[in-house]
Amino acid sequence: MLDLALIRSEPERVTRALARRGVAADAVEAVLDLDERWTERQEVREALRLRRRRAAEEVARARTEGRTSEPFEAAGRQVAEELAQVERQAAALEAARAQALLALPNLPATDAPPDAPEPAAEAAGHHQAPTPPPWPKPFPPLHHADLVATLGLAATAGSAGHGFIVWRGRGARLIRALTDFMLDVHTREFGFEEVRAPAPATREALFGSAHLPLLAGKIYRVDAAPLAGDAAKPEEQRGAGAPLFLAPRAEPHLAGLYAGQVLDASRLPVRLVAAGPAFRREAGGGGAAARGLVRLHQFDTVELYIFAAPEQGEEELARAADAAEAIPARLGLPHRRRPRAARALSHAAAKTIDIDVWSPGMRAEQRADGTRASSEGTWLPVAAISAFTDYQARRTNTRYRSASGRARLVHTLGGAAVALPHLVAALLESGQEADGSVRLPPALAGYVGQEVLHAAPADES
Repeated sequence: MLDLALIRSEPERVTRALARRGVAADAVEAVLDLDERWTERQEVREALRLRRRRAAEEVARARTEGRTSEPFEAAGRQVAEELAQVERQAAALEAARAQALLALPNLPATDAPPDAPEPAAEAAGHHQAPTPPPWPKPFPPLHHADLVATLGLAATAGSAGHGFIVWRGRGARLIRALTDFMLDVHTREFGFEEVRAPAPATREALFGSAHLPLLAGKIYRVDAAPLAGDAAKPEEQRGAGAPLFLAPRAEPHLAGLYAGQVLDASRLPVRLVAAGPAFRREAGGGGAAARGLVRLHQFDTVELYIFAAPEQGEEELARAADAAEAIPARLGLPHRRRPRAARALSHAAAKTIDIDVWSPGMRAEQRADGTRASSEGTWLPVAAISAFTDYQARRTNTRYRSASGRARLVHTLGGAAVALPHLVAALLESGQEADGSVRLPPALAGYVGQEVLHAAPADES
């Protein structure tokens, strides 16, 4: 969350910065108004506490001198009642101020563009495609959903309902191979440390990463209490009232890894990578937009996360974006890299670099936002690397001790690098052959154990 002291001291600057994100000025004014009212109640509280102390002193003096203390005791009771009321008012204002403060997103970086520019032609990456590449083969490309069916890679997960799939055989091996490939690139070439995080997360973890309270309606909640009729053990009953949530990504776990701690500056930057499932309730309905792997309630992703000193932020953002871009580049997939517009930034992000891959087979599909895709294909997002500055660290109270000995909030960065569904879609569509088979990129073939995925036998498709 934002620094309340900054809002107090530079409200105009904060208002101007948030206006670039489309945040109305009255959102900042609401925080300041609640803060001013809370401050006034605090002053009244201190005055009442002083009156209460003086009344207590008068009671003690009267008793010492043998005089009646009842008038002073009555005055003390009256002050105590007033003080209790003021403290309730102050607590309510403090809670309201906290909610108003949580509603404010991070300040956008000064170089975050107002609108997303088209990627420059000279952008790094041999396979970088600033403009949609032409389809190079003499047959029309199939949609990846058709290829998945033909190859027998996956099936609908009837046991879980709409929005879930079961990867089978070569499909499951493809997901595992892509995950291993990405982890090897990130750990061996870019120096990230691998982490295995649990699927569920606590409310505190999701609050720290800024997924809560904003995205509460999009996150699966797990009731931690035992099912009716279950004979839970005493140790299982402890904490049963605290719900867990299926993490929308590994970020809440990584962001909270050093919560409440002070790191030595010599340890920074700390670079982490985690692979695992991601869950989201918002996956849309049926129709063309939901066909195939475009919208799923559960999907696999590889995530990067970095703890850094403020002066390391820009270099680490570029490093993480390079690591994310290395995935489609090594796989030979046409892709683009571009900064995200300030108005489109996630709640905690100050700056984001997006990486998209080209999907040649979705040319007639409808995008998730309802717009029609190009007749030649469409771009699919696979990675988004963000700089969160100290926004998350203020929530998790994660600090580092600088050379001066002062404890300061760390800066955090991270994002998907990459999410598998869209990557698999582009991989299958780009590698398809006229006979329905898919030729895998050389960088991946060794992980899968074969160079070409052929159509599955009839009993497997």
